[in-house]
Amino acid sequence: MILLEINDVSIDYRTEHGTLRAVDHVSLHVDRGESVGIAGESGCGKTTLGLAVPLLLAQNATVATGSITLDGTSLVGLSEKQMDPLRWTKVAFVFQGAMNALNPVQRIDRQILEAITTHETSIDAGVAHKRVLDLLDSVGIAPARASSYPHEFSGGMRQRVMIAMSLACRPKLLIADEPTTALDVISQAQILSLLNQLRRAEDLSLILISHDLAAIKRVCDRVVVMYAGVVVESGLTAEIFGTSTTAPSAAHPYTQSLIAAHPDLHGQRVLAEGLSGHPPDLSQVIVGCRFADRCPHVMDVCQRVEPTLVTIAPGHVAACHLVDGEAS
Repeated sequence: MILLEINDVSIDYRTEHGTLRAVDHVSLHVDRGESVGIAGESGCGKTTLGLAVPLLLAQNATVATGSITLDGTSLVGLSEKQMDPLRWTKVAFVFQGAMNALNPVQRIDRQILEAITTHETSIDAGVAHKRVLDLLDSVGIAPARASSYPHEFSGGMRQRVMIAMSLACRPKLLIADEPTTALDVISQAQILSLLNQLRRAEDLSLILISHDLAAIKRVCDRVVVMYAGVVVESGLTAEIFGTSTTAPSAAHPYTQSLIAAHPDLHGQRVLAEGLSGHPPDLSQVIVGCRFADRCPHVMDVCQRVEPTLVTIAPGHVAACHLVDGEAS
């Protein structure tokens, strides 16, 4: 059953140089209890899309087209007052950079407690405080550390605090934006394992936004690959990225390039291949395929016609003229 449905959403930023469309007619869904990864390099629109769900976009950003429906509620166009009861209880967001997201002059128990008492005004103080301690314990932080300040924790522990805070009001959907950025590999592995455990224990739906394919491969059931504001490929993570025993079945050259640039710990030791060039300027009119200038398989039709998503296999779609029958 679908929990979140994003249908034909476009998001514009107003800049001093005009309008920039960061997300262009994107559709995706998340089922109840499912984990979906949104992959792509910096600037592809994945964080903007994630922020659009709880309506936390910057003031100069607007959802220009489409609809976002969460648990039966249409979100686009709701006021701040209408969104307040839905944030934390229906959808919670784990921001990138835990030190910047936490209040440096408040103890962590007070910060988590504030989220609870704001949304559950009639809750008993003792019950609320016990929930704070239970939340910290669930993410691997000793309850005795509840009165500590953010600077007294390591980067990985602060990220755990952020995850605990996001779960304070038992949301149905958790959106985690690059939750392992700037952490050492051991802390990254611990955070990813924690997300997996909490998702199963709390029956959470999860959106993991990341440029780290290994993180998405480890946590997510499905993956949506974005490039220059559009979805270029989507399908089961195990099929598109492959497993330790199966080869990747990625159909889009961009997805293939992402995979080629990522070291394979199980395969032959070869130098990872980088992708030359840069994404297109989204403030300009783009004709044809957005990946054409960087694509090793570019054809004449790519410069003229923008590809649309076509079905490669059940549940697997890609937007590329190599697979849509337009190759010429």
